[in-house]
Amino acid sequence: MRHAIPLFFLILFFSMATSHAAETRASVGQTGTITAQLTGFENDQGTAKLCVCRSEDEYAGDKKEFCTASTEIKSTKAEWVFEHMPYGSYSIKAFHDENGNSRLDKDFLGMPTERYGFSNNARGRFGPPTFASAAFTLNSPQLKIAIEIK
Repeated sequence: MRHAIPLFFLILFFSMATSHAAETRASVGQTGTITAQLTGFENDQGTAKLCVCRSEDEYAGDKKEFCTASTEIKSTKAEWVFEHMPYGSYSIKAFHDENGNSRLDKDFLGMPTERYGFSNNARGRFGPPTFASAAFTLNSPQLKIAIEIK
């Protein structure tokens, strides 16, 4: 009887640890779909450019971004579906490439001259918002993200 209680807790502990390990293994390798819905374009000229980042380094431009996309604008809206995205944390940067040069144009002071937006509709005070403020988590088969281009 003296050994029954510790044995019970030992069995309980191992069953919980095994259960948690099985859940962790199940989520590893899972993928989902992120649908980015962009609004706020002033016109349908040019394209909408999107950049998906999984880390602060990618977001800051120190490492190559996870993936990018370009899509047409229709009725001042755009949408892109990112398929087979591994579960995890992401942020999306987007801009309206009106002149087709594939970069966010800026004036001589470094201020953007083309409209842009971020996931969570995050905005920075002096520069872009932080990765953390634009970050969201994909942990289900489908996720829709609304981004307003301003």
